[in-house]
Amino acid sequence: MILEAVRNIRDLGFEFLTIGKTTVTVRNITLSLDGVSRRMRYIMARGYEDQDAALASRFLTPHDKILEAGSAIGFMALNCMIEIGIEDYCMVEANPRLEASMRKNFRLNGINLPVLKTVAIGPSDGTISFGVSKNFWSSSALRRDNEADRLTVPMLSIPTIVSDLPFKPNVLIMDIEGAETTIPPNHFEPFEKLIIEFHPKLTGHTEALELERNITKRGFLEFGRTGGTIAFIKTQ
Repeated sequence: MILEAVRNIRDLGFEFLTIGKTTVTVRNITLSLDGVSRRMRYIMARGYEDQDAALASRFLTPHDKILEAGSAIGFMALNCMIEIGIEDYCMVEANPRLEASMRKNFRLNGINLPVLKTVAIGPSDGTISFGVSKNFWSSSALRRDNEADRLTVPMLSIPTIVSDLPFKPNVLIMDIEGAETTIPPNHFEPFEKLIIEFHPKLTGHTEALELERNITKRGFLEFGRTGGTIAFIKTQ
C-alpha cells in the first residue's frame, strides 16, 4: 500500500512536470503519449521496454520474418523494422483499444503498418475474456487486480495465424502477460528463434519453469536474457 502510494505521487508529479509533452523518444523511436495513463506516461519516458528491444537487436537479422504476440502500441515492431531492417512482420494484439495508438506511432515514425491482427493468441480458436488495464502493458487474459474492464475478444492459435500470413515467420516474439503458459509447447516448434517474456508472478514459478523446460526439450538453446525475457535459438 505504501509503495503504491509513493508510485502514485511520483506519477502525478511527473505528469505535472511534463505538461504539454505529447511524445517520448525511446531508442530513436517516437511514441505518442495521447491517452496513456499517468503510470504509463512515466514508464514510457523512462525507457519503456528498451532492454527487450536491445536484446532483439542483438539477436535478430534483417532476413528474419516475425510473428509478434502482444504488440501493445507497436514499439517492438518499430524497433525491429527501423533499427534491424526487418520487412516481414505480423503484429497480434488482443486489446482493440490500442489499435489507434499503434497506428499513430507508425505514422509518427513514417513507417507503413505491417500485418495487424486484433485477436488474442491462445491454445485454440474461439473467443476469450480479456482484461483491459488502464496501464496498457498490464492488460491480460488472466484476471488481475488492476483491470478496468473485461472484453470478449476473438482468439486464434499460432498455427491458425501462421497459415493466414503472406509469409512464413521464423521468429516468434511473445509478451502476453502470463498467457504464455497456455500455449501448447508444440506450437513453438516451427520457429527458429523465440523471444518470450515469462511472468512467474502471474502464472506461478512452477508453470513458468515448465514452459522453459518444454521449449529447451524441443531443441532450443538460450541465447540471452534480460529481466523476465529470454531469447532462444533452435540448435537441432
